[in-house]
Amino acid sequence: MITIDGLRAAILTAGLVLCYFVHKHTTDKIPGSTGKGDIVGAIGAAAAVVMMLWALFGGTDNTARDATTPTQPSTVTTAPADQPTSAPSP
Repeated sequence: MITIDGLRAAILTAGLVLCYFVHKHTTDKIPGSTGKGDIVGAIGAAAAVVMMLWALFGGTDNTARDATTPTQPSTVTTAPADQPTSAPSP
């Protein structure tokens, strides 16, 4: 089952509602219209709004990581390549 949190569902709903109203608005404004609106313009407007809202409010998913296990920094130690090895002198 697919789960969507509230914010992302609201963003998707806003895009779908905007798509409906843009389509309905273009249906009413075309003279001699037979009831067909500009579906391409409506989908484009909805996609633009969804992308902007997604970028502003829901673009990153920082909570998806497991917060109980802290990340361990990785350390790498290397010896300098130009220095001679320290050998005891006789």
